[in-house]
Amino acid sequence: MKITIPVNHNFYEEKPIFQEELASAFSVKRSNLRGVEKLFSGLLELNLDEERFQNVKLFNFDKRKPFKPDRDRMVLRLYTKEDKQKRYIIQTGLYAGTLFHNGCKINISSRYGDAFLKRMLNFVCEVYIDNEKTNAQKDRSENQFLFIIAHLFIQGLEKASVLGLPQEYVTKSECSNKVRGRVDFNTYLKSNIPFKGKLTSIFRDRVYVQEIIDVLYLAIRKLESVFGKEIHSRLVGIGQLLKQMYSGNYATKQTIQKAKGHRSINSPMFSGFKRVLEYAEIILLNEDLKPDETDQKTPTRGHLFDIAELFELYLEKLLSRNFNDWSVSAQEDIKYYQDQFYGRQMFPDLVMRHRETGKIAVFDAKFKKMDMINRDVDRADLHQIHSYAGYYGVDMIMSGLLYPLSKEIPIDKSHSESLYGVGRNQIRFIVDGVNVNSGMKMAEIITHEDRFIARIRKKLNSEQ
Repeated sequence: MKITIPVNHNFYEEKPIFQEELASAFSVKRSNLRGVEKLFSGLLELNLDEERFQNVKLFNFDKRKPFKPDRDRMVLRLYTKEDKQKRYIIQTGLYAGTLFHNGCKINISSRYGDAFLKRMLNFVCEVYIDNEKTNAQKDRSENQFLFIIAHLFIQGLEKASVLGLPQEYVTKSECSNKVRGRVDFNTYLKSNIPFKGKLTSIFRDRVYVQEIIDVLYLAIRKLESVFGKEIHSRLVGIGQLLKQMYSGNYATKQTIQKAKGHRSINSPMFSGFKRVLEYAEIILLNEDLKPDETDQKTPTRGHLFDIAELFELYLEKLLSRNFNDWSVSAQEDIKYYQDQFYGRQMFPDLVMRHRETGKIAVFDAKFKKMDMINRDVDRADLHQIHSYAGYYGVDMIMSGLLYPLSKEIPIDKSHSESLYGVGRNQIRFIVDGVNVNSGMKMAEIITHEDRFIARIRKKLNSEQ
């Protein structure tokens, strides 16, 4: 059984599943609903608890800082409610990916469709892939996750292979008229007498690690079969070398484990291949990841990534590219009351500084549903963004919360000419973002990006 649900889903319990919808929602026959009922027996809440999630791999996009996932954040919650009729409630947080739990495959999608996910990944990873040719027979959500791993694999392989592919020293013997290393006297006495002008020598030589070559090459071929040959347009040189050195054998699970555990990648020179091989394993074994419906005690496993982090990095790149007179920094470390016991730290998502005037605009990125109603703006988010004004003082000219918007933004209802809307200051506050939905084409998303940038530029220019 399996189900596909978006991230940040059903927070207000507005989309329950009713009894008659249960079979179709989980892709099972009505006669096999017992397993589904077990999922909802009692309150199930999965978060990034180390013990429960030890078999779940977490991937991040921002390589500039150590990856420290917030283990208190909720990934998935399942429970039931019953008044006039029984309702099955599924809620998700901001982690997307695939989970296997108690015989059920749970695909958590990115909510806003393939086009916007592709746009964000292209910005963040700078790997441009056309996924229009994706095999339509495959599960759309599975392709979406494979598309993410493809970006991470290509980006990682490009960076890791700057110093070449992993190599190791092996002992070789060679019979020739030149001596390399040392003469093999045993072989000489057995085979080279009488002397014919050639000697057998033993020497150490560096060779590529065959298991790693095979795994990387086959991962690229697998991606080609799903997304087309443009998947490795940035890996032409390394791709040709992998093709040349490929053994011709298919990589089994044992081959993949040997590649991941090879001593060569413990070297600082080749350490970048550790994560690349993890991506390659997911790519090659993607079709084999099936829920074990017979074993309800199998630990929760799967692959997750933080969609909120991806959205934040996307906005950082988008603003950086369009505001050359401003520097854009992410997760700036604000420390206050450092000498007191109640000292704290804050990390605004995006800080823009004008290169000449030093004026500042601060934004927090929120990958949450935004339908332009009051409850869509979380009270804690609102308080957090307003607290930055006290720290940056007179240098701040604007702050705001940025979302993926579900509709055109009403400027008069979402932009305020002063902080708190009281008119006693000149710090503008906005709720804004890029208008996206699951049915949009790439060209439409780019148009809405341009409109978003134009709105921000107008506000910033009016304050200069």
